[in-house]
Amino acid sequence: MKTVPEISVVIPIYNVEKYLSRCLSSLLNQTFDDFEAICVNDGSPDTCSDILEAFSKKDTRIKVITQQNQGLSMARNNGLKAASGKYVYFLDSDDCIHPRLLECVYYFAQKYQADMVTFGYIKQKHKFPPEKCEVEPPYFTIKNIEKIPHKCTHMPLKCCTGRGRYKINYNAWTKLYKRQILNGTEFIPNICFEDYPHTLSVLMKAPLTVILRQDLYYYTENSSSISNTSFNIKHIDDYHAGLNAVYDIFSRKGKKEFDFVLKEIIPKILKHQLNRILRSPKEKQTALFDAFTKELVDLDNKGCIRFRGNKLTRYLKYRNLIKKGQTQCTIRSF
Repeated sequence: MKTVPEISVVIPIYNVEKYLSRCLSSLLNQTFDDFEAICVNDGSPDTCSDILEAFSKKDTRIKVITQQNQGLSMARNNGLKAASGKYVYFLDSDDCIHPRLLECVYYFAQKYQADMVTFGYIKQKHKFPPEKCEVEPPYFTIKNIEKIPHKCTHMPLKCCTGRGRYKINYNAWTKLYKRQILNGTEFIPNICFEDYPHTLSVLMKAPLTVILRQDLYYYTENSSSISNTSFNIKHIDDYHAGLNAVYDIFSRKGKKEFDFVLKEIIPKILKHQLNRILRSPKEKQTALFDAFTKELVDLDNKGCIRFRGNKLTRYLKYRNLIKKGQTQCTIRSF
């Protein structure tokens, strides 16, 4: 009798009592049933533990790990350690998935013997507010999985630019991974925006990847989520930590891959931070720019701030901030 599932679904859980039942129901309603759900209760202070207990009694595929609060990264890392499946999928507990998601990604993983299968997502902002999150999204019909437009590539890193018909997002929850490709790669603990360094770390390994032009994930714009909270200095420090991790990985890789990251990846992440600062209240911008300047100075010392990949006005803005930051460091050194 088979005891090892084909897919392990790792679900980090914290303070999502309004969303958790819908998430787990969307998983249990999958047309593909050979999976286990590793639900990591990260010390959630609400009723999530009761919801998990009810679901685990209803379906033995639901397995619950309870830990003291360690953050999203460690919840995923610990869930991965407990997973036994041939493939791994990360699902966020305030979102839900199309009924045929696992069937689709498993089909293409098997067809191409792929290391990773990635797909698109739909944002649910106004139709499903938190007070109605138990309502299922209007799942569209997928008539023939074989006809889903797709691309198979040995160079998935080049699909992270946001251009072209086949794109790879940075988030972890739009990817099915062959378990082996995750060996030696973990989410960085204690930082926000942990997905992009993890994704880039995996792509650095050049996994055989199938990219589906199909939305299979329903992302809920949770007002309390990290991406929707007020931008602050810790966010900048966390982006900085992520970029340092990316630098450490790719600076040891080939020149071609490193140059690609310097031109296509780092400028995009810095631009996002700059835009978040400029949209912040005026009274907060000085402190935010100080933290951002420290990040720019450090990255410039590593040779990561280049004109290529940046608009001229943005590049000059960076250079002015770097000059200001270097001057301040010189003054403090006296």
